Amino acid sequence: MATRSFIGIEKNNGEYFGVYCHCDGYLTHNGAILIDHYNSKARVEKLLKLGNLSYLGQKIDPDPDYTHSFSKPQEGVVIAYGRDRGEEDVAGKETTLEAINDDPWIDYAYFFGKDGKWKYFTHGDLKEKGLRDLEQGLEEEFKGIGIRRPEGVYGYYPPQFVRKLKQLQKEEDEAAKSKKAKSGPSL
Repeated sequence: MATRSFIGIEKNNGEYFGVYCHCDGYLTHNGAILIDHYNSKARVEKLLKLGNLSYLGQKIDPDPDYTHSFSKPQEGVVIAYGRDRGEEDVAGKETTLEAINDDPWIDYAYFFGKDGKWKYFTHGDLKEKGLRDLEQGLEEEFKGIGIRRPEGVYGYYPPQFVRKLKQLQKEEDEAAKSKKAKSGPSL
């Protein structure tokens, strides 16, 4: 089972343009990747030109010296229905927030705003909660997990991984505290 999402951009006319993304649509994967790697209008537009996606990666373009396809993807590279699977009729579409909110196939919706910030909502909660700030939502998600967001790590956080991360972060905090105590007060 996939966690499906919609990734789009706010247009001047109050509408939105975007693409469907089939896999890993949750905050700790697609949300985190969008914040870290798709933080300019030009980069978002380049991503959306690919059309519908199987998978969102950190990189849009594969290394031309190596094979990249749906069945043999390069690590960290977007997998697009058209470019990488040879499918047709997969272009992005103009839509409204309400239409995406009501689409039973979309679990998470992400939109790059005219203000240069990512916003999101989860299926069916647009009317109640509205578009929410993605960075804040991601911070709350990790707070709920009980860890600080690890840099450059995207995906699902199983309990055994969370336990290890908690221990590592605790050790980092203790080491930083100890180092600060040894250096004395700053003037």
